[in-house]
Amino acid sequence: MRLLHAVVLSSGIAVSAAAFAQVAPVAERIAAQNKLFEDEFQESLRQSPQRATAYGDYRYNDQLDDVSLATSARQNEHRKTYLAKLDAISTAGFPEQDLLSHQLAVRSLKLALENYELKDYEMPVDQMGGPHTSLADLPNAVPLDSVKHYEDYIARLHQVPRVFQQSIEAMKAGESDHLMPVRFLLEKVPGQCEGVIRANPFLRPTQ
Repeated sequence: MRLLHAVVLSSGIAVSAAAFAQVAPVAERIAAQNKLFEDEFQESLRQSPQRATAYGDYRYNDQLDDVSLATSARQNEHRKTYLAKLDAISTAGFPEQDLLSHQLAVRSLKLALENYELKDYEMPVDQMGGPHTSLADLPNAVPLDSVKHYEDYIARLHQVPRVFQQSIEAMKAGESDHLMPVRFLLEKVPGQCEGVIRANPFLRPTQ
């Protein structure tokens, strides 16, 4: 019986059968997987400064998330690369917890890739929230215990128009592709915006 010349991974990338057969020791593969998880976690914080702040990581406190269409495309390509790297790690002999971590990561990445293909990023605003609510919560989410943190907060305020403009461009793309939340739910958004304007939470740090 002839041996297969290649093994096709779930990401569609083929590796030689010989390379696939030469599986590294379990401990090395688990270490490689954990390093990959850590690298990707750090990358996710870099890509989402607001999430980093929420996690108590203040390295990117002077930045707001980039929600442009171009960045969404780059992040999607990055997910493909991440999935390929994860697929290249054989889980043969993995303990249950490490195997589960691998499976959940793969499933999460595939769902994110599917969501991108469905263009969910073209609907950044709905009745549950959007930039109008996430940015309004900014004063409650950032540390304000030093001059540096106040300077970071002010730097972020200057970026608010950019985030709104990027969100508008995404919604216009959704309109062009006939991707819109249902009207009776979307009609709730103006009221949310008016509430934010009346409360003006951005001035709370001055108190």
